[in-house]
Amino acid sequence: MVFGRPKPIGFFRVEVLAFTKQDRVSTLAAPFALSHPRVLSWVDTVTSSPSASDLSRRLRWPHGEAELQALGGMLAPVVFRSPGSPDFSPLQVAPWADEPGADAWPGALGRLRGEWPCVPFGRCDRPADVPASWLPLDPGDAWGHGYSSNHSWQWLDLADPLALGMQIDMPPGQPVQRLTRIVRAVNDEPALDIELHITTGRHCTLPIALHPTLSLTAGRVTLSVAHDGPGLSYPVPAEPGHSRIEPNARFKALDAVPLADGTTGDFGHYPQPADSEDLMQLMNVRGPVTAHFLDAGWSLTIDWDRSLLPDVMLWVSHGGRLNAPWNGRHRALGIEPLNGAFDLGRVAQPPADHPLAGRVGVQLVPGEPCVIRSRLSARPEKASP
Repeated sequence: MVFGRPKPIGFFRVEVLAFTKQDRVSTLAAPFALSHPRVLSWVDTVTSSPSASDLSRRLRWPHGEAELQALGGMLAPVVFRSPGSPDFSPLQVAPWADEPGADAWPGALGRLRGEWPCVPFGRCDRPADVPASWLPLDPGDAWGHGYSSNHSWQWLDLADPLALGMQIDMPPGQPVQRLTRIVRAVNDEPALDIELHITTGRHCTLPIALHPTLSLTAGRVTLSVAHDGPGLSYPVPAEPGHSRIEPNARFKALDAVPLADGTTGDFGHYPQPADSEDLMQLMNVRGPVTAHFLDAGWSLTIDWDRSLLPDVMLWVSHGGRLNAPWNGRHRALGIEPLNGAFDLGRVAQPPADHPLAGRVGVQLVPGEPCVIRSRLSARPEKASP
């Protein structure tokens, strides 16, 4: 429901949606391998908006529209457009998100969707069967994927009509003081540039990830991903009784992932032949990751600063979670750039001989906000028969 009338700014428009219920941003030069590195040149003009506390805002530009929600800073739905092609909406929205009572689910779960930052990244409970060689760690709090994933961000007033901005201040005692997030449409492309500014008050190293999650409900999807390091499976079944991949295995390519039944599976093509809940990590990813939506006639490319987030975790949520609200109906693929050991970096340290032993996170320095840049870009492709 649109509250009031959206204010047009030329062709572009920011809409304020469903009303319900801080200030200077610093910049830090950071290397980034994208073809369009500029996202912010005016970040010092960002100011807080004390009266804006709406649930979500929508950005429209010539090649699409995107909705950013306050809870978790989650981005979705996103619709990309190109003349002569059908609309393309690749990011998932959880099937229960619009059901009555969804907001009763804790934290981010009720309105789970799309892409969002996780600082720090990972679960707060240590799985019971993690090998003893993975030394226990104290997560510091009980917020899975961090406080910011489970609370509402505040909107920022930006001078750029192509951008939406938000920020969240952390509770006292947290190693991170503030996160600032800017989502900017690329005027002449079906693409979004995203920046995450992380401000800390003390020296610390944290597992950090971005969490793009694709919908697997629109037909066949294939992945194009190149990595120089090994592929690794989760040290235990990701969902006991509903995981197909052999725990603690190594593999060279997604088309030959060891399975618990002694065979191999192809996790570069979807849908899968059987339902499951699985996690894998690909080390030293060499370039962007592209998902080809064969029946939709589009591809989505995810690019990011690999100097900060060198790996990708794949979350294969293929109907394998049967408890509410999942109820066996969640079909999505997380393609999650990260610096950490799976989603375990807050609760377990891999042994010294494990490939992920050195993946302890991103080093953060007081007075030098860390900036992580990423891009979601779509491209029409000829639909495959």
